Parts: sequence; C-alpha cells; structure tokens
Amino acid sequence: MSRFARIIMWVLLWGALFVALAYFLPKTVVVERSTDIQAPVKTVYAQLVDLHQWDHWSPWKRMGENMSVEYINHGVGMGGGYIWTNETKENSGATIEIIEADPLSKVTVSLDFMQRGEALSSFLLADKNEGATVTWTLTYDVGNNPFARWIGLLMKKSMATDFDNGLVKLKALCQVIEKEKEQVILLEDIAEMKYAGIRETVPFIEVSREMSEMYSEISRFLAQEEIEMAGMPFALYHLMDEENIDLECGIPIDADVDGNSIVKVSTFPTTTCACLDFYGDYSNLQEGHILLQKWMEAHGFNLASAPMEIYLTDPQQEPDPAKWITRICYPVEQ
Repeated sequence: MSRFARIIMWVLLWGALFVALAYFLPKTVVVERSTDIQAPVKTVYAQLVDLHQWDHWSPWKRMGENMSVEYINHGVGMGGGYIWTNETKENSGATIEIIEADPLSKVTVSLDFMQRGEALSSFLLADKNEGATVTWTLTYDVGNNPFARWIGLLMKKSMATDFDNGLVKLKALCQVIEKEKEQVILLEDIAEMKYAGIRETVPFIEVSREMSEMYSEISRFLAQEEIEMAGMPFALYHLMDEENIDLECGIPIDADVDGNSIVKVSTFPTTTCACLDFYGDYSNLQEGHILLQKWMEAHGFNLASAPMEIYLTDPQQEPDPAKWITRICYPVEQ
C-alpha cells in the first residue's frame, strides 16, 4: 500500500470516528447559571421583561454602526421583541421575542439566529433573603449534524462564560436601581372593578380640597348603603387644560347597588397599563407622571384612556408621607 493510500485511509478512519463520536454527544445544548441579587424581584423582572433594558446588562449588546433594530410590539411584555440586522452582512442578525411573561416569576424568550438556528432562553425568579435569585437557562437544539454537535460542545463553555458576565452586569444594575431608589415601570393589567364615584370638572388650584369632599361624599353613600370598600381609593384624570381638570374619584365596591344624584356606580374595565409605585407625598406625584410619560414615549405607546392614581396607603394609618405609596397607571393602546 502506497503512503498516499495510507494517508487517505487514516483520514477516512479519523473522519468516521469523528462522525461516530459526534452522535454520542448531546443533541441539545443546555446552559444554566444563577446568581443572587440584593434587589426586589420586581426590579429584576422589570429588566428582563423590557427588551429596551437588555443593552444595560446583556453580554450580547446590539453594538456597531451597521446594526439596525426594529422593535416588535414595543419590545416589552408578552409578544414584545426586536429584530436586529447587520446591514453590511447578509443573513446576519437575530429575532428575539418574549413568549412567556409570568409576572415576577418567569420570562421566556425565543431566539431565532436565522441560518444559525433557534433557541429558547428562560429566566426564573424567586424571593431570597429580601432579594432575588435569578436562574438563566438556554436550550439550543443542534440537530443531527455531527459538526454542529461538536460546535455545541465548545459553545456550551463559551456561553456559560457569557451568562456569568451577563448576570454580573444584571446584578450590578438592579442593585444600583435599588440603592438610588429609581422608579421601576411595568406593564400590568388592572382588573375589572365596580366602583362608586363622582366626576366633576374642578379648578387645578382646588384639586386637593375637591378630592377630599368627593371621597367624603362617596364614603357617606357607602355608609348609608352599608357597603364596605373592596379596594383602595383611586382617581381618574379624564381631561385637563391650563386651568381645569375633568376629575373622577372612586372607591371600589363589591355590591349590586344603584347610585344617587351625586354618586354614580360604574365599572372600570380590565385595562393594560404602564404602572409605577411612587413613594412620597402627594404633592410630588408629578415626578412619577413625568417618568411614565417619558417611558411611554420611549416605548412608542399611546395613551388609551384616562391616567389613574391608586392610593395604596391610608394617611390616617401611616402619618409619614415618605412611606405613602401611590400606584400611577397609564392605560396603553395595544
């Protein structure tokens, strides 16, 4: 046998061995990493369910002058995503879409890398020691291609390093947000509720006094009808100009009752809103409204109906205004 023939034989033998061993390698690559973050689960969840935030912590930033990005469904919440492409390199880019968003618990995204295949990535969240534990898992099917299986074996190690780097950045980001007491904004569904309310157009300078009188009137109505509150008081800001505001104050109820000439009984429909919990005196609520308005603009949302304030703290039970919590909600067009 000639030397050339022996070389060919050994190449074929090693090639066959390479292919045979590949089929003993796993078809599915699974990478999993976790970390503890000294910040509330809500803060961590907000960074995961909003793809606009990923550039602040993801190990795969959409960098480069030639990258173009198009958001899907505003890039936040269930069905949100983005498509990014390299304008100078054909068939280079990815599509990321949120396919599961279990509030404060789990976020799952699908990843489509075009010719490089598809994968699923999930984040599990859990409370731990006044903070949160986040577990990041990626599942990637490399198929039956023997070369892809060997690449998958190498990729698992590099992906694990990327995950560790990403979690370090996510941890730092969330802990800074908590330390600086920055506001966290989430899309939330405000459930349908029946309420007793009063709607009037009042001067801006008289808002506080008028609201107090409205809630007093509603409370008297509930006492007369022997109806208990089924939730915390809220206000809807229907329309405003430079001098006046079309204001509606309400208290949730769980009873079949008719209103009177002053108090009306209505139903607030289930509504998806951009929400934040504002801590502080009512006189500073405008700060929260400005933040929400900027968030809506950055995400391309339009206001669907009247903004709402839900007063989660009873000032008679908590005298310190710094501890008052007001949930500000902006209904969004879907």
